[in-house]
Amino acid sequence: MTTIKADEVRIPRRAREAVALHEKVIVMNRERPAFVILHPDDHEQASRPRRGRPLRDALARLAQAAPPDANFGVDMESVLRDVGPAPADPWELS
Repeated sequence: MTTIKADEVRIPRRAREAVALHEKVIVMNRERPAFVILHPDDHEQASRPRRGRPLRDALARLAQAAPPDANFGVDMESVLRDVGPAPADPWELS
């Protein structure tokens, strides 16, 4: 990581205030994001390992779960009949 002194850059007061409130500040150049200014504590937090379980542990738990009952498929077909056909593109804007 490269560091510079604060007197080498001019940061507007509203940007300093936003960073103090732990808000990210995006510096735009020709309508495109060029830099992100963030609070040092937020940078350290993002670089830490994430909490939670490894995927293999989650999959092992799912493998131990009870399988659906024999009528599950029949129940789902009934729900699909009541709801109607699924859209061709489920991500299309409605």
